[in-house]
Amino acid sequence: MKKIRTIGVLAILVLTTGTAFSQSRKTESTKGVEQTDNHKMIKVEGVGHKLNYTLKGGNVEVEGGDNTVTIKGSAKKVSVSGTGNKVYIDSVDKVSIEGGNNTVYYRTSGTKSGKPDAALTGVGNKVVKR
Repeated sequence: MKKIRTIGVLAILVLTTGTAFSQSRKTESTKGVEQTDNHKMIKVEGVGHKLNYTLKGGNVEVEGGDNTVTIKGSAKKVSVSGTGNKVYIDSVDKVSIEGGNNTVYYRTSGTKSGKPDAALTGVGNKVVKR
């Protein structure tokens, strides 16, 4: 009887701990667009989104085609993959682009050079100061 009670208590602890951890990262997700509640991550997936966000030092991921994402604020890293995506951001430190004809437009960067560190793979991808 004592073993059954101990197992029951352990099962309740495991289940409630799992529920608490699953609720610790709240996100808002609509049609392939996700933004965490602490404004540290924006993720856009799909085709043809035209979106505006505010970000304070987090990360941005854009995957798909012909998306236009405008971000007021700063990001540590912007990652873009797909074709024909455009990201407009005030400040970014690192940019990674894969695919074709994707562009990240920025105003400033927190790096020493004043330009974000960029890794470009594919054709027609670019990082442009505006």
